[in-house]
Amino acid sequence: MFRVLLLIAAAAFANAAPASFRDSDGATHEPLGKADDRKATVLLFLMPDCPVANAMAPELARIASEYGKRGVRFYAVYATSNAAEVAAHRRDYRLPFPGLLDPKCVLARGAGATRVPEVAVYSADGKLLYRGRVDDRAVKVGRMRPQPGRQDLRRALDAILAGKKPDPSTTEAVGCYHPL
Repeated sequence: MFRVLLLIAAAAFANAAPASFRDSDGATHEPLGKADDRKATVLLFLMPDCPVANAMAPELARIASEYGKRGVRFYAVYATSNAAEVAAHRRDYRLPFPGLLDPKCVLARGAGATRVPEVAVYSADGKLLYRGRVDDRAVKVGRMRPQPGRQDLRRALDAILAGKKPDPSTTEAVGCYHPL
């Protein structure tokens, strides 16, 4: 039932969401717009003051570097930060993708994201295919495993790039509450 509601919400969101968002450098992006050469789009919901998200930053950069070469676009999405804070966060944590400003939480609501860090992966035609955690390293806020046992975002992207649906299509993200 939850999966059906998620798909209905994603379809409604794709038709109603604003097409463009500004990043911390002032450039405009259409993360869920018509795909050109991209095979998927990953929205990474982040906040500069979330220790769980900050601990995941090196892995997020590695994933973006690896899968960006394979046609996957990455965007960090910030709801509570201004352009200067986002630029500083991206610089401090060496995040190689644009940091979109989403003060009205349009992208988070559309994806159903409630935690930071949480990811939403969309197909080239704007369908939500996966939402959840990056991996299972975060057990709870304040408790992290040294290494992940399951790399959920990588598994989802591998499935999508192979023309399959991610299984599972949702996982429970652990982190800071998103300010919806």
